[in-house]
Amino acid sequence: MNSNVARFSSRETIAKDAAEWLVMLDREQPPSDEELSRLRSWMNESPAHREELLSLARMWEMMNVLTELSVPLGVAERSQMRRKQLIFGGLRWATAAVALISAALFFVIGADPEPDADNGLYATAIGQQQSITLSDGSSIVLNTDTQLSVDYADDYRSIYLLRGEALFEVSEDKDRPFRVYAGDGRIEAVGTAFSVYVRDNTVDVTVTEGKVAVASISHGQTKPGSGANSESSISAAISEADNDASAKTLGYLEGGQVTTITSGNDEIANSRSTMGEIVTIDEQELRKRISWRDGILTFSGDSLEAVVEEVSRYTTLTIEIADPEIKAIKIGGRFPIGHTDEMFDALEANFGLSVTQFGSNRVVVAGASSP
Repeated sequence: MNSNVARFSSRETIAKDAAEWLVMLDREQPPSDEELSRLRSWMNESPAHREELLSLARMWEMMNVLTELSVPLGVAERSQMRRKQLIFGGLRWATAAVALISAALFFVIGADPEPDADNGLYATAIGQQQSITLSDGSSIVLNTDTQLSVDYADDYRSIYLLRGEALFEVSEDKDRPFRVYAGDGRIEAVGTAFSVYVRDNTVDVTVTEGKVAVASISHGQTKPGSGANSESSISAAISEADNDASAKTLGYLEGGQVTTITSGNDEIANSRSTMGEIVTIDEQELRKRISWRDGILTFSGDSLEAVVEEVSRYTTLTIEIADPEIKAIKIGGRFPIGHTDEMFDALEANFGLSVTQFGSNRVVVAGASSP
């Protein structure tokens, strides 16, 4: 298995490891070659590791003597003792540590990491978001319950969105096309930003700026998604799609436009995906569609049924609507992701609904007069 494949580490685990590496780099005794080698291996596992280490280093510099640091869960006792020194150590520690860390990272990751250092599988759990920065400066924000594979090489940049939703901000590189594969569709962009959301047999595309080309592709026998998504099967599918000379352009979208790609019928030979109507939306609707990036779900006149469907993506709770006649009630508001209780309180206080929880993971929404 490729050593660069991310091991689906949780945020807490990555933060814990990054903090311990910082402690090692800041001690009086210089790190050994073996320690630097282990650190190099850890950072090469995922861009999220490098990003967390640099982010934590910057945070510690800004937060010293101003407020007590919030050390990630599980850091060893020596790290907790070190935290006390950081709080009262003043700018002397911050300046020296950042210089040492910068010097160490230069030797660990180098000034120009190899493109394939980004490669691997990335995933988020239900209710979690994750941001990763790739070696070319492009960034990806993974929404709840999302899984994707990154395949970077010298002449191409390919992403396979296996499930869920992701927002891409692409750094321009005319020599290496940036392509996102989702379902039976391919979205190609240069210097732009767009989001892609994979549903059962459709793919929603929202372009926030720039321009993308949407194409229909065929995966042959290597299409992942129905079975185990091993690294080898995903790489084979991407390779086949990239080399598919019969890829058919469906259309182009510009900033402020959205569309839906519908997969072809697997039971019909040579059936291809199709692209729905290209719709131009206003800035308010555009912000609403990507507000999840900021940890907020925004609704403005959406049906209760649609609201429950969207909120359910971010929680392990099973939310049921008991009365069919209330499904069409229009709901508006902004709710922090993960704070489902606040939404339930709003449904009761502002929309005259009754919310009842049964056990630990089942919630039923009904009309106020329902038994």
